[in-house]
Amino acid sequence: MKKTGRVSTGIYGLDDLMGGGFRENTINIVRGGTGVGKTTFALQYSLFGLNRGEKVVYISFEMSEEQIVRDCRDIGWEEIEHYIEQGDLKIIHLFGEDLTFPSLDVAEIVRKALPPRNLRLVIDPLTYPTFYSEKEKRKSLSTIFKDLRIMGTVVIALEDPADGNHISEGSAMPLYLADSVIYMQNLGFGEMYDRTLRIMKHRGSRHGDSLYPYTIETGLGVVIQASQKQVEKVKPKTKFADQFKEAIERTRAMGSAGERLSARIEALQKNWTHDEDPSQLLRLVLEEEKKGHGKRT
Repeated sequence: MKKTGRVSTGIYGLDDLMGGGFRENTINIVRGGTGVGKTTFALQYSLFGLNRGEKVVYISFEMSEEQIVRDCRDIGWEEIEHYIEQGDLKIIHLFGEDLTFPSLDVAEIVRKALPPRNLRLVIDPLTYPTFYSEKEKRKSLSTIFKDLRIMGTVVIALEDPADGNHISEGSAMPLYLADSVIYMQNLGFGEMYDRTLRIMKHRGSRHGDSLYPYTIETGLGVVIQASQKQVEKVKPKTKFADQFKEAIERTRAMGSAGERLSARIEALQKNWTHDEDPSQLLRLVLEEEKKGHGKRT
């Protein structure tokens, strides 16, 4: 479910690896080759919100509404038809190869579909070079992302090149502009680590940095098979509370500068996921911050 400032991904096991889910009003890219489950991820994200009273605009450049409904039925998500009938889910099928930039106004498409307030938005997939090939087009992509962030929390599927060995300039720009990037891979050998997911980027948030095996299960969708050790690695450690408390108390003698430093140390404590004792680091910070203290007016 949605936490303060967070939007659940709806992907089983993923929120624990991303500090509670996506940050609200962000652009989140799911990247990978053909057949890794990007569309399943996007639909799962959509249905999770719909099942909790949220609204979704799903822009597809590959599948019609009928194809999406068929695929959802196949995986066991028959409720999608109900949400379409109720008007909570708007599926918009566009033909990207027939569109030239900047004639495609994605933000305007969303506005016409549903009132653009705290929506879950999906673009599946963002693959056409007309979106991001030249300098002016990259600037336009940045503007589109800015507009979409205002409207809601966005998941964008991005197709990797067939050889998977490099990221083109066009594909690199959306990755750079996005707030989070998730990489899905399918090696095709049928082993445990055949399908793996990696959180490549998650701005302003802690996240796991391992390779996580996942499966796609009928009735459920994408399921992350992270070990308990991997999950614990991402959680803030509480056993060092005394060390942080001592450091914060030592800032009180530093006046207004100490107040600012205290807030920084509190932020560090909330995100301290290391097993190492932070005492040495805290001593270093306090000693550096003391330099020049008392000379300020």
